[in-house]
Amino acid sequence: MEAVFDPRNERDRDRSPERTVAVAIVVYADRPSTRHGIARSLRGAPGIGRVECAATAEELVRGYMRAPADVVLVAVRPDEPTGPAAAAALLSVAPDAAVIMFGSFGTTAGALVPGIGGFLQKYDGLYPEPATAPPDAELLRLSERELQILWGMAQGKRNVQIGADLELSEDSVKTHCKRIFRKLGVHDRAEAVAIGFRAGFLS
Repeated sequence: MEAVFDPRNERDRDRSPERTVAVAIVVYADRPSTRHGIARSLRGAPGIGRVECAATAEELVRGYMRAPADVVLVAVRPDEPTGPAAAAALLSVAPDAAVIMFGSFGTTAGALVPGIGGFLQKYDGLYPEPATAPPDAELLRLSERELQILWGMAQGKRNVQIGADLELSEDSVKTHCKRIFRKLGVHDRAEAVAIGFRAGFLS
């Protein structure tokens, strides 16, 4: 999610994870459970400001043009063109929009839309209910390097891109990712980013 942390911007070059940024997010998903589950995970999290939802491409475009967001999360499903179509519709009128696609394993190829900022894979049941106990506080102590890699995940960057930014090998990035997942008690990047926002790591 480039609008959250962009090293190309002078104000972000220090890579400081302690910076407080009120990020506006729009969540697009045709399934209400996905749409509202993600929004519920993000609302009230440190560093998160406005969170809005869109159920159709028309709603997404209309809402974004009325009040642009820093990040647009677009859900995709196998053999369903609605997600990519919604992203393409938005980018056709707002080419600078920071669009991040996310979906289950196997949806990546069909979700590639020119102009998107990245793709995150998730598992079903990714976003826990509010009653779910948070990870143990001791496990939430990420190192500076792990925080930098988590920032890269939030931007939708692949391991090789994160490695290039941090002068690390792709294998080293993979090792750090595994440690991050273990500490946060998650299974993949999308969940790690969601927990990162809720825990204040991405604020």
